[in-house]
Amino acid sequence: MVGLSAALFLEYHGIPYVLVERRTAMSVLPRSRGMHTRTAEIYRQVGVENRIQQVGATALAAGRFGGARHGSSLVTAKALDLSGFGGNPLGADPSPSRFQFIPQVLLEPVLADLARQRGGDLRFGVELVEFHDDGDALCASLRDNTTGASTFLRADYLIAADGAGSPVRRSLGITGWELPPTTHLINVFTRTDLTEILGGQSFSQCEITGERVRGLVLSKNNTDEWSFHIEYDPHTETPADYPAARCAELVREMIGVPDIEVEVLAHSAWDTGVFVADDYRRGRVFLVGDAAHRHAPWGGFGGNTGVADAHNLVWKLAAVLRGTAGSALLDSYGAERRPQAVVAAEQVGLLTDFLTRYGIETPDNADELARRLDAGAVMMRYRYSSAAVFGAAPEDPHVQELTGQVGTRLPHVWIDIAHNVSTLDMCGPGFSLLVAGTSAAWRDAAARAQRETGIDLAVHALPMPEWSARTGLPDGGALLVRPDMHVGARSDAGLTPSALTAVLRSITGVGQKHAAAADQSVPATAV
Repeated sequence: MVGLSAALFLEYHGIPYVLVERRTAMSVLPRSRGMHTRTAEIYRQVGVENRIQQVGATALAAGRFGGARHGSSLVTAKALDLSGFGGNPLGADPSPSRFQFIPQVLLEPVLADLARQRGGDLRFGVELVEFHDDGDALCASLRDNTTGASTFLRADYLIAADGAGSPVRRSLGITGWELPPTTHLINVFTRTDLTEILGGQSFSQCEITGERVRGLVLSKNNTDEWSFHIEYDPHTETPADYPAARCAELVREMIGVPDIEVEVLAHSAWDTGVFVADDYRRGRVFLVGDAAHRHAPWGGFGGNTGVADAHNLVWKLAAVLRGTAGSALLDSYGAERRPQAVVAAEQVGLLTDFLTRYGIETPDNADELARRLDAGAVMMRYRYSSAAVFGAAPEDPHVQELTGQVGTRLPHVWIDIAHNVSTLDMCGPGFSLLVAGTSAAWRDAAARAQRETGIDLAVHALPMPEWSARTGLPDGGALLVRPDMHVGARSDAGLTPSALTAVLRSITGVGQKHAAAADQSVPATAV
């Protein structure tokens, strides 16, 4: 999911790449099931949101996605009262996009097809065997796992989206912050028709607390495809003790119908341990997604955070490759993304208890409920402190409302009557200058800044009343927005037409000599 997204972002920025995946086919396990609103916005920017939404609309064969149940089996489980769930746990921040239920098993083929259609060099069944930096490039040795043939490749950078075990991360000796797992589970993806048993009811998760088996049931299509997560004790058993036949027996136990037909489509082990890498960069190598951070899936932060990693990184790589940014800009990738991964991991930890996950108060969870954030705070209203050009970093990494604060995602406002075009659509692939009302002075300054730095900079004048109300900017006020839709500077916090060039250079870390050579640079290859 994350590597394929990185491929689409590289294509969007005009950077040639090679994507290698050692498996010949994608996993059939559903894994991540929800595309957060922020992720949808990112896909919207690169023109693939509509296709993903179309596929997502086919995911649920019946019923709806939502709700939670609890009991000793599915047959006896009762629906939880979620009336006090504390608003919308998915976040309700204004956006041109929306949350989409789409299991990863459906999303990944769409991303791969789109990347191929756009000319991407995708090599499935090909493994990265070894790599090294020769001082001028990243040298990679690749092996075709079908033919055994070897290929040698030179590239400017390596983006490692190679999963929680990340051989790339391990080979570099990158350590991390770790918390031991509290639970070990077997994820059993099945085909078993529960339509009659559920009687038209639907749910997102059901906690099973039977005498012989404990775990979770997660919906995939609400009819005949489900994921059963079976708890096991690693001190007395291993995943090898759970062959398909035993998994099917335990699934029947969780359902509460001993003779129901169960077909095990796939199963694998996982645990709730936490890992966040200490470093996201080592020279020419960058970690994204599970290679950089791993935790339990509660809240759906894993894959979605990984997509945001790649989105943050790729525009910076593109700028450096074009010569319009200094190499120091690449250091900001880890400085911005790692703290957010820690926040996500902390939130997941608070959601370990099933009832706490759904906002149900118990005698023991008052502290966890008080510290819980909605997904919008984690994914949308997070503020990059290192993005601030002027002044001290904010103490709170979250804002209550998006109003164009430096370091936050640009606020969404529809700028056409038909509600087709958002302010977010004004962002990328270069920088954008969004001006409230009068823009003549800013257009002159932007033209001058573009000549002096080589940085693409589009100027957009927005209607005054609503935009000013949302951002607090007066007539002629402006926001300088990065390619990833995050605000880099404001006109009431140090940004002026005369300072525009200097501010751009400060954000990108580019010096005079970089700017002079910008127009002659040629994008290089990223792996």
